[in-house]
Amino acid sequence: MYLRRLLLGALAFAPVVAAMPSFAQAALVPADAAKAFITQSGQQLVSVVNSGASTSQKADELRQLVNNIVAVDQVGDYVLGRYLNVASADQHAQFLSLFHQLLSYNITFQIKAYQGLNFVVNGVKPMGNDMVVDTTITSPGKAPADVGWAVDEVDGQPKIVDVIVAGTSLRITTRNDYASVVTDNGGQVSALLKAMQTQITKIAAAQ
Repeated sequence: MYLRRLLLGALAFAPVVAAMPSFAQAALVPADAAKAFITQSGQQLVSVVNSGASTSQKADELRQLVNNIVAVDQVGDYVLGRYLNVASADQHAQFLSLFHQLLSYNITFQIKAYQGLNFVVNGVKPMGNDMVVDTTITSPGKAPADVGWAVDEVDGQPKIVDVIVAGTSLRITTRNDYASVVTDNGGQVSALLKAMQTQITKIAAAQ
């Protein structure tokens, strides 16, 4: 579980079951292409985490890597769920901005604890509209983690759209968490935006 927090930690900040919005211009990635993409992405991740660079340099490199390999805007729209149709254009833009910031801050916060990361790619299988690549992640002093990476083709490129651990989809869990914040506040998307900003402020203060 530690690697999903490292790579997509921003998705788990809040404590839906909503209709799943489809990803624009998404298509099923061939199995061999998905496996090659995750193999390369895992190698890049390991290279950054295990390097002797400073924490700030690692954070910068990880932010760039995540922006390259994760469909951040599409995942953001997914976890916003049915409230994507409720949010105004300004709220939607603010949500995506905050979503990107949370991802960046959480990456920076998490990387301090990791060294000696090892990333092994196992099998690949279709799951719904995604191609899921199964991997095993190990690090000294931590139990091995079996992590599935859901890959879609977005705008002609393979991108990570979900992380699956112990059969649990992170984007679905997060969508439920986000929806809880909104529904607990009378259906106001502004409450979610406020909660996200509060979380960003807390994380920034802790760094």
